[in-house]
Amino acid sequence: MNELERIIREASSLAEPALLATVVRVEGSSYRRPGARMLATGTRWISGCVSGGCLEGDVMLRGAHRCASGPVVVTYDSTREDGEPWTVGLGCNGIVDVLLEPIAIGTENDALAFARACFASETSGRLVTVIRSTTPGASVGARVARGPSVALARPVEDPEVRAALGRAASGPPGIVEVGGVTALVEEIAPSPQLFVLGSGHDVAPIVTLAQSVGFRVTVADRAIREPARMLGADRVVATDGDADTLAELIAAAREAYVVIMHHQETADRAALAVALASGARYVGVLGPARRTRSLVRDVGGSNDDPRLHAPIGLDIGAETPEQIALAIVGELHAIARGASGGLLRGRERALHAEVAFVVLAAGGSTRLGQPKQLVEIDGETLVRRAVAACLATCAGPVAVVLGAGSVAVDAAVGDLPVARVFNDDWKTGMASSIRAGVRWAQSTPANALVIVLVDQLRIGATHLLALRDAWLAGAPIAASRWDEVVGAPALFDRGRWEALAGLEGDHGANALLRSPEVVAIDCPLGALDIDTPIDIARLASPRI
Repeated sequence: MNELERIIREASSLAEPALLATVVRVEGSSYRRPGARMLATGTRWISGCVSGGCLEGDVMLRGAHRCASGPVVVTYDSTREDGEPWTVGLGCNGIVDVLLEPIAIGTENDALAFARACFASETSGRLVTVIRSTTPGASVGARVARGPSVALARPVEDPEVRAALGRAASGPPGIVEVGGVTALVEEIAPSPQLFVLGSGHDVAPIVTLAQSVGFRVTVADRAIREPARMLGADRVVATDGDADTLAELIAAAREAYVVIMHHQETADRAALAVALASGARYVGVLGPARRTRSLVRDVGGSNDDPRLHAPIGLDIGAETPEQIALAIVGELHAIARGASGGLLRGRERALHAEVAFVVLAAGGSTRLGQPKQLVEIDGETLVRRAVAACLATCAGPVAVVLGAGSVAVDAAVGDLPVARVFNDDWKTGMASSIRAGVRWAQSTPANALVIVLVDQLRIGATHLLALRDAWLAGAPIAASRWDEVVGAPALFDRGRWEALAGLEGDHGANALLRSPEVVAIDCPLGALDIDTPIDIARLASPRI
């Protein structure tokens, strides 16, 4: 259960007026990011938090008074030299905007009602909340929702603003400006589900710890020998060895993670076959790597599957069941957040530094003779594959640059939550698309930009995160290397964006990538791209 789910549960049983505080914008450093929420009354904290402890007291003390007439945004500024503008001791050296909304007895906040609907339907949705406005029909706290149908008590009434915010809901999360309205776009999604396959004594610590960091946990085994050990799980299932039952459980989850730990080879093999055939984002197997490699071969899987983790967990010297649980859940959380799981002291960048991704999909594909963006590999277009890989990093906003055949390419991207950037100058060469991508990135809070080519079909989230991690460690430019080539995907620190914006012609960023400051990350699969009909024919070969 994640923080928002806990807040919804507590709000459903309120017997007194309360207020909901939501972080809606952050500049500089902050303990929490936009979307963090706290439920409180005028005298007591109920659930959630909006900081590390420095804002909660002020919200409870003054919050009800400030929003007595309706929703209001309060700014907490810890960058001022005179300090403590709200008589709270801020230690983050940042500016935090917090939306305060009153909740009367017998009513439900729109954000919580919409989130409840998303969770009930096991689907994600987009919530757009007005945080500043000079438009009468779009007051602070008014909303537009995209997802499960919910009757909003405070909808955006101005039809033009409502339509514009509805379009913004299709793009990446973040702050958007529409005329005289500033709004926060949030993705609301149910917490990920962890399926622990096995029910030995070492399962219980994993259940407890995984739930504490926001996972819903299902324990499944052929038979549950000691059910009292599993009382803390959200769900306990005895499958009696039925693989279909297990497969259906995993398939029903919007975001599934699987940990296999039966301590019995036959059971692990059967569970591994189901997990690898599923859409699970993570498949971890307890035990030595050599044992897992053998099991994977037995079930016809691939040991190169990026979802497969064996040995499982972070390297923290774990030995006891509790320590092993910490290592496993730490890795699960890192994967869910697109983090490396390494030591923070090795980072040169800010703790919450974001990376923006832009997929270049504007070219005319003259050598190929058909739009390469729409070439299908395994039933999926190249443009959608590239965009999905960027989204899978969970590391920041994503945009796709459109040009030639923009209508068809846009349709191929479909409902993926990315920004569309239209490049009318696409015929002048790749540099025009890079410039368009930089202009978009400058409107985001990101501090680095990853440029991804639409036709490098084997590039996945793992490699993109490796580029991000090199930047976090201090690299101003990180690029991909195969054979003796250094090229895309490539990441550029914000300090290099001016140089990107000055590029001309059809040579991309090659000149910048020859700089000695570039950190090259090995990427053998980067050599596989599509430029000619022969390349498509090669992809059809069993050797690829």
